[in-house]
Amino acid sequence: MANKTVLILVAAAAAIIIAGTAVAIPSLTQQPPAPPSDNGGTPASVAAPGSVLKLSSASILMDIPLIRGYENGNEIYFVGTDISDRNLADLATDISGFKVNFAPLLAQTPQDARGHVYLFENGVEGEGPLGFQAPVTNAQPGSVGYSPLQQVNFVSWTDQSAAVELKSVEDIMDHEGMGHLAINQTDIVANHPAIQWEGGSLQIRADRDDINDDSPYMGGQVTEIDTENMKVTFVAHRGWGPDGKTIYYIVTDATPEMPGIMMGVPFVANDEKLATTPVAVDLFQFMNGINGTGPMGFQAGIGAANPDDTNYSPMWKISFIRWKDPSQARVLETVADVSKALGDGLVTIEAAMGGRHVVNCPFFDQQTVFEHAST
Repeated sequence: MANKTVLILVAAAAAIIIAGTAVAIPSLTQQPPAPPSDNGGTPASVAAPGSVLKLSSASILMDIPLIRGYENGNEIYFVGTDISDRNLADLATDISGFKVNFAPLLAQTPQDARGHVYLFENGVEGEGPLGFQAPVTNAQPGSVGYSPLQQVNFVSWTDQSAAVELKSVEDIMDHEGMGHLAINQTDIVANHPAIQWEGGSLQIRADRDDINDDSPYMGGQVTEIDTENMKVTFVAHRGWGPDGKTIYYIVTDATPEMPGIMMGVPFVANDEKLATTPVAVDLFQFMNGINGTGPMGFQAGIGAANPDDTNYSPMWKISFIRWKDPSQARVLETVADVSKALGDGLVTIEAAMGGRHVVNCPFFDQQTVFEHAST
């Protein structure tokens, strides 16, 4: 790709060659004024070249409730972090005790990029979210049709005498064909990343007993998958929202395959279909400049939405910021800071991997993270 910039991603001990294309960011005039720094360190205006920005609590172990379901007759465990319907987000929060983000942008997920989940409104009582049998999903990571973004379909038995526990989409369709049940297909989309499935799971970190602020970003995103107590322990990474507010995020899946492998999460081909849609929101990571706890070994990244913003989505299109002269680097905390540095000609911004790099990174506010910190 002669007309594209070649970027070097240094992660752990490996190097990844990534091709980028230019990306636009929102105008500075559209952004709110930057608030005072909350990083607790040296003010950006006096940060010296080569200095280190080590944010406190840069990596926090966070427990998220597991949901047990079925896929093609097998058990599958996933988490619910975001949903496009406010009422269902509130209901899921009440049921699980874990705050589920309201993310209306997910409703714009293209049909061919959606997975499916079937929730039972009656029939066999069980541990499902509505008090009946466990939900059924259409696919698992590595299989055709898998996506963490699942269209919600409600299943209701019209013939209660025929109600049995169903463990596959095929079973559901068979009983629908026999007139035993009805399916209400909604336009609600939930983020249900798979954690453990038949023959696979998220990668468990080798350093799971020694997570600290200097722990490498790569090499896995979870330290424990506990299906007995129905929880998974993620490493929550610290970053900034568009206004400089502290946020934390986890990583559950990605596209293309190479960064997914590096991060220890599934490669999901359907994620790439989001790259040119509003569902994928900008997330800026730094390739050089101030050394720190960001994924490339430099300062923490900046997302274009907070988890309570209407333009929030857990799906992020990654762009890389590079200082033209690293000796001029200073800490950037807001989208306005990024826009100003770009306008002043101090940095370049490139869409990672030709604009195809999309990562499922649900964001959480500090309160949620610390309430669910692993003990």
